[in-house]
Amino acid sequence: ILQPAMTPGIRSDVPGEAGDGVADFAFKQRRLLTKRGLWLGRTVQRWCQVDRDDLVYYTSQDAKVPKGRIPLADCTLGRDFSDSSESWPKGQQKGSKMLELGRPGKGSCIIHGGSTEEMSSLAVYVKGKRLARRRLSQTAQNAGQRIPELPSSPTAPVVPPSGVTRPKYDGMQGPISAAAVDLNVVAGESEQETMARIVSRASSIGAASEWSAQVPEELSTARDLQERVLSYQLEAAGGSSSSTAPAKRHSEADAMRSVVNGLGPKLAYRKAMAYLWNYDLEAAQVLLAPWKDSVVWHAGAWAEASVMRVILTGRKSDALATLDLIKSAETLCEATQPETVAHEVFTAEMLLLRSGLQVILGARLRALYNLRQCWHVYQRLEQHLTADKVMRECVHDQEMVFTYEDMRGRILFGLGVFYMATSLVPVSLIPLIRIAGFVMHRSKGKAYLFECIEKDLGPRSAIAGIMLSMYHLDLEPDILHAGNILVASLGRQPENVLLHWAGSLLAWRNTFIKEAVGITSKALWCCGEELADQAVYLRYELGMFHFLSMEWDAAHEHILCVYKSVNAEKVFFPYRTLVTTQLAAIAFSLGQHDRGEILCKECGAIQDWSGLLKIENDFAKIMQIFLKKRKGGREMLAFEFMYFLRQFPKVPAQMLTAIQDKVKRITQRCRTLPEGHDAEEESRVELASCLTIQVVICFYLGDADAAMLLVPELSEICARLPHWAMYICAHGLYWCGRVYALNERNADAQRCLQEAKSYKKYPFNISVKIGKVLAEHEESMARSREAN
Repeated sequence: ILQPAMTPGIRSDVPGEAGDGVADFAFKQRRLLTKRGLWLGRTVQRWCQVDRDDLVYYTSQDAKVPKGRIPLADCTLGRDFSDSSESWPKGQQKGSKMLELGRPGKGSCIIHGGSTEEMSSLAVYVKGKRLARRRLSQTAQNAGQRIPELPSSPTAPVVPPSGVTRPKYDGMQGPISAAAVDLNVVAGESEQETMARIVSRASSIGAASEWSAQVPEELSTARDLQERVLSYQLEAAGGSSSSTAPAKRHSEADAMRSVVNGLGPKLAYRKAMAYLWNYDLEAAQVLLAPWKDSVVWHAGAWAEASVMRVILTGRKSDALATLDLIKSAETLCEATQPETVAHEVFTAEMLLLRSGLQVILGARLRALYNLRQCWHVYQRLEQHLTADKVMRECVHDQEMVFTYEDMRGRILFGLGVFYMATSLVPVSLIPLIRIAGFVMHRSKGKAYLFECIEKDLGPRSAIAGIMLSMYHLDLEPDILHAGNILVASLGRQPENVLLHWAGSLLAWRNTFIKEAVGITSKALWCCGEELADQAVYLRYELGMFHFLSMEWDAAHEHILCVYKSVNAEKVFFPYRTLVTTQLAAIAFSLGQHDRGEILCKECGAIQDWSGLLKIENDFAKIMQIFLKKRKGGREMLAFEFMYFLRQFPKVPAQMLTAIQDKVKRITQRCRTLPEGHDAEEESRVELASCLTIQVVICFYLGDADAAMLLVPELSEICARLPHWAMYICAHGLYWCGRVYALNERNADAQRCLQEAKSYKKYPFNISVKIGKVLAEHEESMARSREAN
């Protein structure tokens, strides 16, 4: 075993120059390196050596061409050498002859050295490189350089801020900057530098291998900090424009008209796909138009552009027209001989697009059949991911518009979608899925999608990023990973509407409503003026954000636009009754009772409610109660709508407090009992509704004491409510039981839950949930008695 060669002396005292004040270090022979990807979880072995500032690794001990480089200045040291780092998987215990390096943007790696002294020398060398990097960072900071920001669109309008004040990265105050700790940074690093490194890492779009990993916890409140930073970055990528801003998005269509004839079909196709996935649909169509009737690839891209429009509008007429375009493209493909790998990829993608459109049109059985056909094509293509000789030969054709990376990305995306989607079906459907020939492999699906994203393999990387981020948003929660994916994808395509849409969902999920409004507004701006008016899903989401903020006028503008669209023409919008209910709630909150009554009667005019979804059926019944019975407290419809849609957990504390204050004012008005039996009965119903909403808000604010002050009165009132207010009784008593249980008043909690369970038929029935909570509570009481 050879010892490391240490060159005594210092090469230079100027950090960042040829020498950086650190003594040289080098292995005399390559050492074994074990590296593990943080997200894919694959462990591979390489051979490494130190080359000045980098750790260079090769596929074999004798390989000539490096496989990759790891900057030593960015690495952190494992626990055997005095730094905190990620723990290596169990079963791989480290000895003194191993050095663990934490890498920014990826998982840890282990260097298997010849001796403890060798690894100690390397550890000193790495620390020296990090210290030199810190000095360089401090020098740049003193020179007045700003912290890097996400790339923004050059055509984005500049408008004044709309009331959303975002803290600056280089000067955050409060609990974020108050508790810095030194885990993965050298001693003495300032909070500002730590913040700069977090931001720059999350926004380092240039290197695809850097952005994908979670940032190490460098502050005591690191996870909260990172979620806030990601939200701010998504909003920064989304800009501060609004859908009503006077500035319009600039399209490159006019510029492309003057040059399209000189580009040729190959270059025109590639530029068109770039414009297409940056949602400049007009410019993309200008580039595709000369060849859309004669070249199969351009015909498919023309159909894809139409699909991109349907995704936002949901119009069934557009979906039917797009199906005709897909049929024309498939006819061109069938006439092309000989059939190559590229043609198989094209066939699979057209089948996938056809299936999605058939779902919108309600032809679900046809969609399932086409999905099965599509899967079989992708399954045949999977072999080309490993044995890619045929695919490489295909892309060398002079007329081939696909690059190797593009074609590989398309195959990875299709396989990733099927492997992941089939693994998420309910257990009861698994036998049918297997009979149909589908294969379930969630980890492989994630791996394929992630490779497509990380290596930026063509236009499919954007939609792959959206799917993987949404998966990590709900099904396998990892907010930071989902945010990093979207931040990086927005850096590549800053005006992609779908990426902004996904970013708004991420911000919403983390209760950043104001930031979500900014991101959704930018998504509408990216649509262009014409498409923005037809983008019903984005309009509805923006209306919902304003609705939760009690900004009734703004909410009315967007929800009314959606209402007119879904009623004027056939649009794929599964929850139409919710739009009507929400618009009626806004009308009541604005004092427009006549308009609200018209909307309630509109739902009452539905003769057959069996065709509605259960949630629509429940809201239709509640609207009839507000129309016929609850005439004095119609403002509560908006807050009951929020509650039944389970929006309170997604609302930030300050908005919850504002809603609570508003409900308190309504509560005071309800306490003034007018004369007459009917009026007194209605007043009790409104008071019970107000108290229930207040208790729920106190629960989500974590204020059990405030909730406890309301619960005795609420439980007493619920016992005296009329039969038509049964749904308020059940929900009110359920929350009384929850609060009593939190305050260890077990007998009262059991009584309230048993009374709530006694109600059977009412809108938004929660009897199953009440039964589970009651059973758990009784079991807990039994254990307590046994313990005593």
